[in-house]
Parts: sequence; structure tokens; C-alpha cells
Amino acid sequence: MSPLSPASVKVKVLGKIPTSERTDLNDFRNEYHFRTPLLSDRLSVALKDQRDEPMLHLILNIVEYVAPGSLLVYAVNLLGCSALVRHVTGIAYIALLVPLFLDRFILMMHYSAHRSIFHNELMNEVVVWLFAPFFGVPCGCYRLHHCIMHHIENNHELDISSTEQYQRDSWPDFARYWFGFVVLIWVELPLYCMKSKRWEWLGKLVSGLVTYAGFLYLMATCVSFTATAYVFLVTYVFTMSAMAWGNWCQHVFVNPENSHSNYQLTFNCIDTPANKRCFNDGYHVIHHVNARLHWSELPEYFQKHQDKHDDNSALTFHGIDFFEAGVLVMTKQLPKLAEYYVHLGTEETAPTKGQIVERMQSWLKPVPAGVQNVSGKAE
Repeated sequence: MSPLSPASVKVKVLGKIPTSERTDLNDFRNEYHFRTPLLSDRLSVALKDQRDEPMLHLILNIVEYVAPGSLLVYAVNLLGCSALVRHVTGIAYIALLVPLFLDRFILMMHYSAHRSIFHNELMNEVVVWLFAPFFGVPCGCYRLHHCIMHHIENNHELDISSTEQYQRDSWPDFARYWFGFVVLIWVELPLYCMKSKRWEWLGKLVSGLVTYAGFLYLMATCVSFTATAYVFLVTYVFTMSAMAWGNWCQHVFVNPENSHSNYQLTFNCIDTPANKRCFNDGYHVIHHVNARLHWSELPEYFQKHQDKHDDNSALTFHGIDFFEAGVLVMTKQLPKLAEYYVHLGTEETAPTKGQIVERMQSWLKPVPAGVQNVSGKAE
């Protein structure tokens, strides 16, 4: 009897995966590096929800690295150190900042934008006005770009970060998307406010962009161009590029025939180390269904609503994160990606890997302009 071809083998069934591999369901967290003595305890009373303690610990960890680190970058430039020392210091600063804090900070900012974490509103604003520029995000624009534009427009036409119009396994298409996300945002985000008549947000955006650009100009011309380049400009290019790739990956699979369904315009990545590091960011279907749900509740919510995901043909992958899934898509390795797919129903109803590959291929196609909703928003 000849062996089955890989495409005819059925996919994994989530219910058959050992408990030891369901890592999202255990209590281990990796969003911060250590608790800061005294400050962590004293500032925890400022939190609205004690479940957000990891965010507070992360904020303190960031201060403890970025404050001395950025000052050192400026110091070696102002003290007239050699070019080698100046550039090595700048490169070392970024080389540590990125793996230690970048994805953690972006997802902390993301969830705190949806649900403010401090009782004091000024403390909430510090994240998007003071911390964000050190990670390459212009002052005060994240909430508008993500919570208002991306979630209200929901990856559709007015969303300037929408992936719908692109062939989503094409590098030339991603290059166009990257250019819009990283460069044209300075024009397109204000235009979005005008088109949607969000005049108050336009005022906040303009003040944030002017503050950000003005501060960088003054620091580059009056203090040190090289230090400013490393601390703020390189981080802008790197972070905005990473965010462009991240949003592209999260919305790489969109059903052209039902792109308005929250279950079919993104997918879930479960039981991956990134979820422990980035506040359960892998549950992106659920996040679009209910963006106000607390990040700590996402795995349990998913467990309770697997049937909805199954009924609405949502894609779920186990043991792989969005960035990794995106790499497999862009390198035309959908059969390999299908190995991570998990069926949320019974073994009897599980599709084959070949059927999942066919579905993924069909969900990479551009969504025709003006396509109407088929079944309405899921919730």
C-alpha cells in the first residue's frame, strides 16, 4: 500500500495536542525582565487593573535601559570621542534595545492604547508622547493610527494600513505597502482625518508630528546629529518597518469573498513564545472581534469560543508566530505553514493539509474594490 502524499494527510486537531504543548494556558509570563525594587510596589497602586503589573515592570525596565543608554550615546558624541567609539556605542545601544524591548514595548503601547492602564491620564499619555519616540514612533499618533483608523475601518478602504488591495505573497506589493506605511504616513494619516472628518484627532496628530519633527531637528542640529540618528532616526526606520511587516503578516490572509468578517480578515497564532513576551498578541481574530478584551483573558476566551472560530472558518496556527508565518508565506512555503495549522473541530471534520494550502492561497489574493459584506461582521 503506497504511503499518503503530504497534501492528503489531515491537519492536527487542537483537542489532541498534549497539555504540555498548550503553553498559553500556563501562568509563566515574559513581558518584562525583572521587578524594580521599591518602585514596582509603590507605583502598582496607580494601576487601574492589577493584571497590568507586567506593563508597569516593563515601563520601569525601559527607563532603566533607555535613560542611561541614550545619554551615553549623546555623551560619547559631545565629549569628542573617536568616530569608531561613537558609532560602536550607537550600534550597541540599538543592538540591545531591539531584542530586549522593541516588540514588548510596541505591544504594551498597543494594549494600553485600547485600555488605559493608569488612573492618572498624564501617566497614560507618557507612553505615547515620551516613551514612543525612543522606539521610533512619532509622538501621540499611535492611538489614532491603530485604535481609531485601523480598528474602526477594520482593514478596509479608508484604513491606510489595509492589506486588502495587495497580492499578499508578493515582495513588490509588500515594498509598496512598506513605503506607504513608513514614508507616506506623514501625508496619508492627516488626509484620513480629513476624509473621515475627525478634526479633533487631526489637531492632536499635527501637534504630535510637529513636536516630534521639531524635537528631532533641534537635537540633530543643536546637540548631535550622529547621536540623534542612532537614538531616534534609525529607530524610526527600524520600528516603522517592523510594524509594517507585523501588520502585513497579521492581515496576510484575507478572504476576498468575505473580507468584512473579523474571522476571515486575520488569523490566530497560539502557544508560541511570542505570546508570552508580547501580551498574547497572537489572538488577533479575537482582538478584532473585541478589541477591549483584556490581554490576559485572550487564551481563555479562545478556549471558550473555539466553535465560533471553527464555524466561521478562522485560520489558527499552533507553535508559530505572525512574523514566522509571514516569512513562510512570502517564501512560498504554504505546505510547511500548513503543518502548523490546527483544526478546532473534531478529527472526523479535520481538513487535509492540501485543502488548507488551497484556502490559504485563495486568501492571499487582492480583495476587489467595492466588494460587499457577505455575512456581516461576526459580532
